[in-house]
Amino acid sequence: MSPLEQPPLHIILIDDEPSVLFALRLLMQACGHQVQDFNSPEVATSYFAEKPGEIINKFDLIVCDLKMPKKSGLTVLSDAKNYLPTLPFILMSAHATLEEQEQARILGCSGFLAKPFTPAQLKELIEALRFAEAV
Repeated sequence: MSPLEQPPLHIILIDDEPSVLFALRLLMQACGHQVQDFNSPEVATSYFAEKPGEIINKFDLIVCDLKMPKKSGLTVLSDAKNYLPTLPFILMSAHATLEEQEQARILGCSGFLAKPFTPAQLKELIEALRFAEAV
């Protein structure tokens, strides 16, 4: 690894849409990151509750969809912050209201991506969070 290259991040990805989950996983892996994906927010939050110490030591970031049928991304964010308070969290949505964006900020969301977004926008946000955490 050259001095300018960054080590890969270990990312938890949560989205209920299989095609979106697949595409985002491929994109993140193409950027060199390692991804653990969940197509169920309930399973993801159960994982947070069962193994918070392991997750904090292994993962660098959570990326989650906002609009999911059984459990919203805001609820996942709240659960994540209860178990993993220092782990950065990105929400993504095509239809977020200003109220939802404000609630996300209050709950500790680190970044927000409006769908559709480009691979470059996702990469820029991830790198900005990496830089912010390193400072």
